[in-house]
Amino acid sequence: MNTLKKVLLGAIGIIILFAVIGLFLPSQTHVERSITINAPPDKVFPLINNFREFNRWSPWAERDPNTEYRFEGPVAGVGAKMFWASENPQVGSGSNEIIESIANSRITTALDFGEMGTANAVFTLEPVEQGTQVTWGFDVEHGVNITNRYFGLMMDKWVGADYVAGLANLKTLVESLESIHTEEISYQADGVTLTGYLAYRKDIEAQPAVLVVHEWWGHNNYARKRAEMLAQLGYTAFALDMYGDGKLAEHPSDAKKFMTEVLEKSGAVAARFNAAMDILKQQPIIDSQKIAAIGYCFGGSTVLNMARSGTDLKGVVSFHGGLQGLAPLSDSVNAKMLVLNGAADPFISEEHKAAFKTEMDNAGIDYEFIDYPDVKHSFTNPEASTFGEKFDLPLEYNAEADADSWQRMKVFLAEIFK
Repeated sequence: MNTLKKVLLGAIGIIILFAVIGLFLPSQTHVERSITINAPPDKVFPLINNFREFNRWSPWAERDPNTEYRFEGPVAGVGAKMFWASENPQVGSGSNEIIESIANSRITTALDFGEMGTANAVFTLEPVEQGTQVTWGFDVEHGVNITNRYFGLMMDKWVGADYVAGLANLKTLVESLESIHTEEISYQADGVTLTGYLAYRKDIEAQPAVLVVHEWWGHNNYARKRAEMLAQLGYTAFALDMYGDGKLAEHPSDAKKFMTEVLEKSGAVAARFNAAMDILKQQPIIDSQKIAAIGYCFGGSTVLNMARSGTDLKGVVSFHGGLQGLAPLSDSVNAKMLVLNGAADPFISEEHKAAFKTEMDNAGIDYEFIDYPDVKHSFTNPEASTFGEKFDLPLEYNAEADADSWQRMKVFLAEIFK
């Protein structure tokens, strides 16, 4: 009994000592890492101030590609909110909201890890001779929680390593964007003035080229962003304009009107697409024997139509494009086709999918059809959910399908350009 009593007293003593020492440990933890990026602050800020850009450089994105993401509020700035859920304990679940946003200078976010508590993250951007010094800080209050105070001692090791990796990713991303040349090009087709957006890496010669065809909203920043992303991959990209005369829809009724005008005007789609391809072929940096096209929504249908009509393309990729009323198959179809579709897209019926596949199979066309389960229309556009709620449309962004479809496109382009 004396031995047991001594053991119990010893254990109690250790607990008391643990608690007493804990009371003298810091009640808050601060972790901070910095990096210098060879670019001005205005090139860095948009990639931090928008959660939809976060996974382009996040240290946790690659740790669990199956993490589910959901976005609320504005696309960028104060009020923008991201939720994530992962079965990987190194990623976990929680939310992050931007609570302070000072252009090109400072961003503060509020993190909520559920039962694990809350914390703040702060990004500061300071102009320096080499470009921008970015500092990523993490602050958490432990209060009187003794256990959390002990965990706080390990925070610098745990969080610091991820911050170093994330900042390195951000540096690589921003500096690669800095190596990209972009310009607007005005051109004529079908009696209309069109404005395209050219993007390419300045350090690569004889690049394969990719045309980018916009959604039914028109030639907007989303199409331009995809062109820049293609340029990062080493392609010369040209985001073309199918509406012209500065037409850009902010309401579905206008989008439908603009799209219908083009579709119902005989030869307009081909004329405007081919005019853009001619512009692309004039660029001295490209390999004119290696041209492909990708398109979103209306643009997805457009690139399928151009491929089916025998346009001289190596391949096309349709992201949530329509399958009804496509152009008849030409006898000279050479382009390979990758069709990326949301299985829960009410605009694409099972009958349309079956008819498309049967026709392609019977004609011996080289194509691949990917149907993402439970994924709705416009799944690649981070603003789709906002548009869907605003206009009561079945549009919904899906981060997992977006990432997977882009990866499949990369593999597809690499194969057709061999």
